[in-house]
Amino acid sequence: PLPRTATAVGMLTAVVLANGNDGDNLYPLTEDMPLAALPVGNRPLLSYQLEMLQRAGSFGEVLVVTNDRHLSRLEAVVSEYRGPLRIELVVVEEGAGSADALRTLRGRGRLAGDFALISGDTISDVPFQKIAAMHQLHGASVTVLLKQQPPRPAADKKKARDLDGTDFVGIDESRQRLLYLESAADCDGGVITVSESMLRAHPHLEVHSDLADPHVYLFAHWVLEVLDHKPHFSSAKFELLPYLVRKQFLDQANLPLPQAEAQPQQATAMSSAAATAARLAGAVRCCCYVVPHDGHYCMRACSIAAYMQANLDICKGGAATFDKAAEPTEPLREGNFAASNIDQQSARGGSVELGPRSQVKKSAVGPHCRLGAGVRLTNCVLMEGVVVHDKVHMSNCILCRGAEVHEGATLKDVQVGSNVSVEAGANVKSEALTAEVDAEGSVVGSAEED
Repeated sequence: PLPRTATAVGMLTAVVLANGNDGDNLYPLTEDMPLAALPVGNRPLLSYQLEMLQRAGSFGEVLVVTNDRHLSRLEAVVSEYRGPLRIELVVVEEGAGSADALRTLRGRGRLAGDFALISGDTISDVPFQKIAAMHQLHGASVTVLLKQQPPRPAADKKKARDLDGTDFVGIDESRQRLLYLESAADCDGGVITVSESMLRAHPHLEVHSDLADPHVYLFAHWVLEVLDHKPHFSSAKFELLPYLVRKQFLDQANLPLPQAEAQPQQATAMSSAAATAARLAGAVRCCCYVVPHDGHYCMRACSIAAYMQANLDICKGGAATFDKAAEPTEPLREGNFAASNIDQQSARGGSVELGPRSQVKKSAVGPHCRLGAGVRLTNCVLMEGVVVHDKVHMSNCILCRGAEVHEGATLKDVQVGSNVSVEAGANVKSEALTAEVDAEGSVVGSAEED
């Protein structure tokens, strides 16, 4: 059997995927800003992963994966970190998947022991030290964090079309072993097939469709060898993880490993392949740490709706044990109502100006924003340097850096790209407004339906 990992808890390395391959779901927010730098409660998303890892006390080094296009922006984010973690930005090729990134890190000698792999859009206050303890106790090949979703009303049955993005997850009765994993998109009509060998070993298998995967994994170091023998694997979530789960119940004869060759120079490679085969043959053990729906906060800000919800949760407090960015202590000039007319369930950045008779509720207002008189904001996110003129009403909106909304406009469920100007009196609903230059050289709003 595979021996328990020899890596000490305090020696774990974390890999944070900040190269933004999922950023398209947040367009136009990620048009000129990496996903991991997007503000949530006026803090960059990356800061939440760093705080989770720091709280655990199990990590010494964090490798933040990015690409050349986003390097300078993330350098600025990392420079603001003041904790004990050693953080290094690692550049990979544009479009590299999570498995590709792990190969790059392995090739550079950066992963010497067991390691965590975390998505750059995850916000979770789950105590990671408990996940690490479970991983070591069971000698796991991989330990996966899963969050149970709130129960649906009895009359609200899930239909086949509602399974998009859903995984069928099989766990044992102890809720600690991950036995089955299949995307609903790969199952014909929601029908799954379970092997006899699995059922013989675990007759009380539980299959769930309400367990969300926030993309937080802890891998044994030897799993990197699998990537060497599976060079076509690009994704840890969609290829490596399902492969390991399946191999728990298959013997060595069923494994597509390289065959021995006569050349002496290949002896080392074949020795490695044999070691991988021996582990996969009977010692792959996939575990899971399941958080109940009313337990610790755990979500991915990987869509417009999820990003809005994360801001609301962090700003109002109580849902998670994270704090929004500290309120500025600078004195306000006379006629600036930012301190009194922005409610306690909102976040306010530095140098914010707010005119008379304006109200801001359940919103995040970034630094250097200027809001005029008679403005009404509810559940909005304003990034740095946004200008909102008099008598503008907005709800459920996101305004990227440098955006400007002119007098009397009404916006609902709208995303406004960086440096986009919304004309006076506009009435816009459920659209994304992106940059477009008119004949006079001005940037104006160009509507794209959601």
